[in-house]
Amino acid sequence: MVATPTSFLRERAYLAVSITHFFVDVLNSSRTLLIAVLALNLGLSNAQVGLSLLLYNVGNALTQPLFGWLADRVGPRWLVVGGIGWMIIFYAIAAIAGDWVALVALTVAGLGSGMFHPTGAMVAGRVQQSVRARATAVFFTAGQMGLFIGPILAGFMLDLFNRPGYLILAALALIAFTSGWQWIGSDYNTTRPKQTAVSSPNTTTAGTAAKLNLRPLILLPLIIIATSTTGIAAINFAPKLFTDMGIDPTFVGLLASLLMLGSATGNTLGGYLADRMGGKWVLLMAALGSTIPIYLYVTAADPLRSAMLILAGFFIGMPHSILVMSVQNLLPNRQALASGLVLGFMFFSGSVGSYVLGIVADQTGLATALQATAVLPILAAFAILLLPQKIS
Repeated sequence: MVATPTSFLRERAYLAVSITHFFVDVLNSSRTLLIAVLALNLGLSNAQVGLSLLLYNVGNALTQPLFGWLADRVGPRWLVVGGIGWMIIFYAIAAIAGDWVALVALTVAGLGSGMFHPTGAMVAGRVQQSVRARATAVFFTAGQMGLFIGPILAGFMLDLFNRPGYLILAALALIAFTSGWQWIGSDYNTTRPKQTAVSSPNTTTAGTAAKLNLRPLILLPLIIIATSTTGIAAINFAPKLFTDMGIDPTFVGLLASLLMLGSATGNTLGGYLADRMGGKWVLLMAALGSTIPIYLYVTAADPLRSAMLILAGFFIGMPHSILVMSVQNLLPNRQALASGLVLGFMFFSGSVGSYVLGIVADQTGLATALQATAVLPILAAFAILLLPQKIS
């Protein structure tokens, strides 16, 4: 039976992980505003803010391969509901506890994100091959929309209720907890064992795989380091930059959300274009297209700043699903593990780069340090040119 372009949207397990992805990333993106407020209250330097964000993302990143390995063996249900449940608990603590306890709670909450992401990506890939690229892009777009809406909601909650307003975000996330519990069966891993072990053009024969996979194994990590550092640095430090400028939390949230809106759009269009012109050329387009808006949004005044934030997010978001699918194709029978490896490496490398940026920012100024990240996509472009033609 030939799948229709949107047939995956009728699968309840797929819908559950997409809804959960949305709420996981609502919480993920809302934390940067709260940390910016805590930094002012506690008198934290840029390096200390970077360290806090690094610890959050390290917990998120380094656990993803482990959780992916576990999901391949026991199924996704407990990891999906457990991940969002963990985040709900610790974000609720951050909403009502003292400043230092709130900072620790936000850091520990990253484990829940690490639990969910590889598991959700595995479920999202368990659709018919003919719609897999679209399904993967829509799954990641759900997360990107959460990243877009999170800062907006967080800004309003902070303005209206101060930190206790984050209890509302945690309560809304119970929608995801409920859908995961009801729609992902405990026997999901055994009832759909091999339909989703996707065959790809790169894995049709052992000889072909060996010939095609060596260069991606070397080059993809370099590309991920450059693109992830650029994106995570912008996501983590743009709210701090705007807060330091004296902009009120609601408008900071709106500005930060523009980056996420652009990223969601870029991710969706990137998956669409990759099916038609090849993932390699979309990666190159994204790398080269991001440099100017990344440099300009830092010091520009509105409305140019808002336009540059959207464009920066657009090109930053383009490579995401392509990079994930490229690594999944290297391990077609271990998709949760592959997802955990690539997503974990994205978060970890970007977080380490973001921490280094925080140290540099204390010496040069945050605006200068953020503008310097515009060089990284140019370096990534050279590695992209060396990739084989077919990568996703």
